[in-house]
Amino acid sequence: MPIESYEYYFYDKKKADFTIAEVVADGKRVSIVECDENGQTNSVPIKFFEKFETVEEARKELKQLVTFGTIDTRLERVSAPL
Repeated sequence: MPIESYEYYFYDKKKADFTIAEVVADGKRVSIVECDENGQTNSVPIKFFEKFETVEEARKELKQLVTFGTIDTRLERVSAPL
């Protein structure tokens, strides 16, 4: 169940969409969709993703994931989950 979504920008170019979601059933998979014109999709079991106790912990991890020292990156929250 999607909770909140973000667009990731690298030097002002959108590179990815991220969604923080609650998993409500075991054995589910997550779709990873490329943002380029090829738009390849990979289905990955949730067991390969880290679990967080709170949404705030997930936000902190996402911010850390996209931060690279002084490189120009940013996350922009999207009004509705993707």
